[in-house]
Amino acid sequence: MTVAPPTSKVFAYPDFAYFWTARFVMTVAVSAQSVALGWQVYAVARLTRSIDESAFLVGMIGLAQFLPLFALTFIAGALADRADRKKVMAVSLAVEALCTVGLALLALSPAPPLSAVFALAVVIGAARAFLSPAMGAMAPMLVPGEALPKAIAMSSLAWQSGAVFGPWLGGALCAFAPAYAYAAAGALFVAALVCALVIASDTKPKQLAATSRLALVREGVIYVWTNKIVLGAISLDLFAVLLGGATALLPVYARDILKVGEGGFGLLRSAPAIGAGLMAIVLARHPIRRHAGLWMLAGVAVFGLGTVVFSVSTVMWVSMLALAVLGAADMISV
Repeated sequence: MTVAPPTSKVFAYPDFAYFWTARFVMTVAVSAQSVALGWQVYAVARLTRSIDESAFLVGMIGLAQFLPLFALTFIAGALADRADRKKVMAVSLAVEALCTVGLALLALSPAPPLSAVFALAVVIGAARAFLSPAMGAMAPMLVPGEALPKAIAMSSLAWQSGAVFGPWLGGALCAFAPAYAYAAAGALFVAALVCALVIASDTKPKQLAATSRLALVREGVIYVWTNKIVLGAISLDLFAVLLGGATALLPVYARDILKVGEGGFGLLRSAPAIGAGLMAIVLARHPIRRHAGLWMLAGVAVFGLGTVVFSVSTVMWVSMLALAVLGAADMISV
């Protein structure tokens, strides 16, 4: 049998094509699920609570997903360095799919118990903690060395394009009912799981030394702390995410400030995706080749300005424009 020679065309390698599809589909599912979750929590909370209390619960649903992700980060990273990454990815996707089905069933009720929604959100956050490092480290294992730079770039493109399309899909389906958005996200998680399971390559890392998991975690912390460029970029992104999550409050703005309902919420949620998509086209034609750090800082600054404009806006088209700017600035900073 004749073996095909190596090539830099990454999609010539079937396992990478499966992986790329799984990552894109998974990102769309995660984004659509997050949009539906925020809208559902706010809509249910407003049945019995004030605007302030309901807005607080919308923030807490994000925290419910973040805390297990943060708490398990080092453990998940160490596991991704030792276990078969395809298996970790598959189990995480299966858990996400099951939780999303549970959310869809809860959404069929006009007033589902928020305690159950929050419990599922915690499990989703835990699954995502293991999914992210395993998936992020898989691409280099599926292509030869000469195709690695392009594989990393295409893997990043899968995430970025999914992050553009997913919020729009979730917002558009929430205009009908959150259950539709959950159903679509669940189907996409299953599709991503199938793509992961058909990957035939060996995705278990080679063990170079008998190092304990605690030692691996310690090495990672020391590397980040001593590498000031990495530490600065991570810190900047952390504070930008923690203090600039305007889109998390879109259910509040759509229902009680702009008073545009579910349909308006879908339009508002698609605005950042439109801005990010347009900026992605610009960056594809004119990529950032110099002064990447300055461009990242400029993107964060514009993101902050757009957040301020959005926070004081009471007009639909101004809010959409500010959100589009947020999406474009986020694409630059990434």
